[in-house]
Amino acid sequence: MCKITSIVFVKLSIVFLILWLYVFFMCLCYVQMLTLHWVFRNPFLCSLVEGFQAKFILLAMADESTRKISLKALVNRGNKRVIFMESGHEFVDVLLSYLTIPIGTIIKLGRNKGNSAPLGIGCMNNLYASVVNMDVQHFRTEACRDMLLCPRNGAGSTLKSLKLKIGDCDPTQYFKCSNVSCRTSPARLSYYRSVRCCRCGNQMDSKRNLLVGCLDGVFVKGLARLIISDDLQVMPAVTSASSSLLMKLGVMDSNTIEEVTLDIGVDEVVNLLMCSFISKTPLTDVLLQHRPLANLNKNISNQPICVDFYSARVEDTVNDEANITLKLILSKSKKVVCYAEAGEDFVNLLFSFLVLPLGFLLKQMRLGTLKGCIDHLYKSVQDLDQQLLKSRYSKEVLVNPKLPPGFCYQNHPLGIGTATFHIAAAEVVDPKSPSGEDRDQGFLKGPAIFVVTDNLIVSPVSPVLGPSILDKMNVPITDIELQTVLVGKEEVSSTTFHIISANESFA
Repeated sequence: MCKITSIVFVKLSIVFLILWLYVFFMCLCYVQMLTLHWVFRNPFLCSLVEGFQAKFILLAMADESTRKISLKALVNRGNKRVIFMESGHEFVDVLLSYLTIPIGTIIKLGRNKGNSAPLGIGCMNNLYASVVNMDVQHFRTEACRDMLLCPRNGAGSTLKSLKLKIGDCDPTQYFKCSNVSCRTSPARLSYYRSVRCCRCGNQMDSKRNLLVGCLDGVFVKGLARLIISDDLQVMPAVTSASSSLLMKLGVMDSNTIEEVTLDIGVDEVVNLLMCSFISKTPLTDVLLQHRPLANLNKNISNQPICVDFYSARVEDTVNDEANITLKLILSKSKKVVCYAEAGEDFVNLLFSFLVLPLGFLLKQMRLGTLKGCIDHLYKSVQDLDQQLLKSRYSKEVLVNPKLPPGFCYQNHPLGIGTATFHIAAAEVVDPKSPSGEDRDQGFLKGPAIFVVTDNLIVSPVSPVLGPSILDKMNVPITDIELQTVLVGKEEVSSTTFHIISANESFA
């Protein structure tokens, strides 16, 4: 009897201990919640916390500007060309992150480099310039223009752990309303400070940086070793791969090769990205010979690059309901399109190219159609052994990149997906519609008519603009004819996109 009583007593003691721990834990969480609530409701303490955050961020940015990655490269003594480089996850992660960068960010980086323009994306620069020059009143919100000129990366905070970061957009930086009365739970955050609070109408200009832990490797496993060829093919660091590259380049004598150490910083990473659009040997041009991109540009012809979109792939991604009416003004004698008159739906489609990740466009292209070799990087990720990557998600982010929430719109003809961001106790407002009304709409107000030239310069319609374009093309008014076309699923899947490689600088 005493033995049974003792067992019951022990069991009851364990139950009471568990209950006590549960109550203690709940009280602790409640106290923590009240403390955080009090801190963020107190303007002084809130600004103090944000001040400390800002100092840490500035220190981190200063450190990143001087950070370098040293890599060993095998070089052909004869022609002074890189055969391949050996790298761990640090540089390979940076290289693979190119595929997640939006086109608008790449163009912005090119403009910041002065005359160093990535000509391989040609008249996409004219689209970017059209957004810069267009009056903000044509956009649904001021933030819509910011979305196109400084698009966010759909990979989000995943890129925070990169050793070398390019671009001026911190993936963990958001903005909130500074008005204390507007602070609710969940907190409302914005990508841009130009977004206006739906409660008080003030700009959401108070910075808030999310705390994200650093990881050992972003896409590639921490201990993985890989080799990178001069034309940006990434392969496992095995004998068969290195031997294949040596034989491909005709290197048979070990006396003709040497090992060199290359130091790579942020400037080299940016130049390498730009060079990859116009050169088949970017490692040699940028890291070994330090050739200015302006000199490489002189060797690029003005012929258009035809980029065929796979019908089968587009068939899977385009939206069935997307039908856009376009009015073409043609020259009967020259048999060319002088310009087009289009509604905001077509211009929304054109402008949306600026927010598309590079990997999404490369996914649609036929290998070898670009003048550079950036498409080799995409193909390498497709072929890379899953054992070398951190997870299936890591590969999915690269070969099938998505847009951040709010950057896509309903019935987009290309049907790109939207990434899922989860921020504890917070929600991100749609920059196109901060109030939540008319979500999933485009960037421009409507109805509106725009003029689009053949090299993708977009302007609001004007009675003098059309005759001015015809005059520059030496096309008399009597030589033109109008043709109305419908752009839908069938047209998107069968149309050949021409990316014009014009020998012009980013201005």
